[in-house]
Amino acid sequence: MSDSEYADDTGLLFCDRRAVERMAPKVNAHFARWGMQVHEKAPGDTKVKTLVLFCAAPPASYLNPHNFDGADLTDVQLPSGNVMPVVDRAKYLGSMVSRDGTDGIDVDARIKAATKAFGALSKLVFRSDGVSLAAKREAYVAVVLAVLNYGSESWCLTAAMWGRLRKFHHQWARVVCNISMWHVREHRISTVSVLRVLKLRSIETYVRRRQLQWAGHVARMPLSRLPRMFLTSWCGHPRPQRRPDFTYGESLMAALEYAGIEQGGWMEAAQDRSKWKQMANGMEEPAGRVEVHAVLKRRAGV
Repeated sequence: MSDSEYADDTGLLFCDRRAVERMAPKVNAHFARWGMQVHEKAPGDTKVKTLVLFCAAPPASYLNPHNFDGADLTDVQLPSGNVMPVVDRAKYLGSMVSRDGTDGIDVDARIKAATKAFGALSKLVFRSDGVSLAAKREAYVAVVLAVLNYGSESWCLTAAMWGRLRKFHHQWARVVCNISMWHVREHRISTVSVLRVLKLRSIETYVRRRQLQWAGHVARMPLSRLPRMFLTSWCGHPRPQRRPDFTYGESLMAALEYAGIEQGGWMEAAQDRSKWKQMANGMEEPAGRVEVHAVLKRRAGV
């Protein structure tokens, strides 16, 4: 894979800095032939759209992982006198891509964006006494959760990242129900009961559902499509020391296990689009009787 284009957003992949320095002027000149201008950083500019993201190899590959064995991370100079900054993170198609290839900064960015979305509707919707609990739930799912889960289809989530997502989900569910941590501690109100009152699922269910829907979509693509190739591809490089980072394959297997789908034949099952959609949307969470405290009912307006 050498490039990725969507509308006017372009991502180009190079193996080393010398390739970037050699090809950047040619790419800029090529776009200019078609009436387009690549935004270069001129002296005095504070914002720039064109960035060079240095993606590091696993730490075990370096003798000195702190400076990546002396890698040159200075800005890339262009013939025009402008530069392309070398950065450790960049946004592409709405998602944050990090130097180490993990999803931590993207998860944090989505939480921040979803918090802003909740805040924008807080006074008029979520904290309003004139809006029903059912309407608040629909607004939360349609707006806040949609912003939070953008790009989650390909996330590889560690336990720490799951913890941050759960904290967000539980915190704002309590706000919608008009209770605080004081009520939770004083009356021993469980998070499960809060979600049950709102008829919300756990954050795991919302994320896993999107991951399975996307995996099924890719599995149905012809083998000539690049996403389908990557789904069953592997790296021929020798495995480095220490445990590798959590991979997409492991994340997908965890989603299949969460949904109770057989891992061995999931790609065959995904070929039936309607059946796969039912399987992905029909995840069942642990059932059981949940006591809803009277204080929670009263404050939520149930």
